[in-house]
Amino acid sequence: MTEAHAYKKVSWTIEADVLDQVQARVPRGQQSAYATRALRRQLERDGLEELVGELVDANGPLDEDEVQRYAEELR
Repeated sequence: MTEAHAYKKVSWTIEADVLDQVQARVPRGQQSAYATRALRRQLERDGLEELVGELVDANGPLDEDEVQRYAEELR
């Protein structure tokens, strides 16, 4: 079953070079869906940044050496 979504039409101003790249990469009828996915990813990223901020507030600053070590392990 497909999930139903409500839609709103908006008018935004986007930097020309960004719009040019999207138009070159994404077919015309799929550009709104592409933008929606990009905005959802950014919202997820914003949420993660807020979570990290809350954790730092609760537990103190991150140890940069440990962060680097974990980043290396994930690669």
